[in-house]
Amino acid sequence: MAICNLGHIARTATLRAQGWTRASIAGALARGELVRLRRGTYACAHLDHPLAVAARSAGALTCVSVLRELGVWSGHDRRIHVQLATSSSRAAVGAVSHWSNARFGHSTPWRATTMEALWQAMHCLDEENAIAAMESAVAEGALTEAQVRRLGVLAPRRLQHGIRDLEFTSGSGNETFVRRRLRGVGFSVVAQGEVPGLGHQDLVVDELVGLEIDSREWHGEKQAAKDRDRDRISESLGRRVLRISPSHVHATWPHTLSTIERMVADARRARR
Repeated sequence: MAICNLGHIARTATLRAQGWTRASIAGALARGELVRLRRGTYACAHLDHPLAVAARSAGALTCVSVLRELGVWSGHDRRIHVQLATSSSRAAVGAVSHWSNARFGHSTPWRATTMEALWQAMHCLDEENAIAAMESAVAEGALTEAQVRRLGVLAPRRLQHGIRDLEFTSGSGNETFVRRRLRGVGFSVVAQGEVPGLGHQDLVVDELVGLEIDSREWHGEKQAAKDRDRDRISESLGRRVLRISPSHVHATWPHTLSTIERMVADARRARR
């Protein structure tokens, strides 16, 4: 169907420009091929997507909803976030409403640009998640470092301390969380610490313990074998290895921190 080539959502004027007539639109509606989201806005009947929620509300998908689609860290909120103009009279149905005019524009009438989405997320997320999202946007190639730093200059005051310490070496939002938390209690933490000949560890704590945050998808036995080789070489160099999962970061962090503190202390005694 032609509307699929238009991004699955289109206004009447766009359809008419593509050769649709009033009769053909009515026929597609009757056959169940199109659905009317609101007056003058139509979508493919098969579209089950947050964009449809945004378009139905005369808004644009934004904030963590756009970041999540790009693979950028977006916290744990799985609700749909829709940006509505300040002149809108109704909130978005079935979504979180952001009442704001687009400072950084929309890529389509129903989707905010990545800059706009991150800008909204910086106001919506708590400090830890907002900083992780900023670093992740660069790591995932969604924005450049210069673009994120531009947003940082304009960011809310509550984020300024974290923005001064931004690093763009983290492979995931969870790595950002762990790095910042460990530095906050006095540890020296290096991101992407090298293991000679075998790549890098996610984080190296006090040059004594290598942390691997296993938050990526499983890559098969070949990758697992490479990970074991890296762990073995690290241990032979006197650097202990600890692998932690997202639940260790978000659900049981106090216990995880105690484990890291004990491993660092033991490694320091062993090195002496």
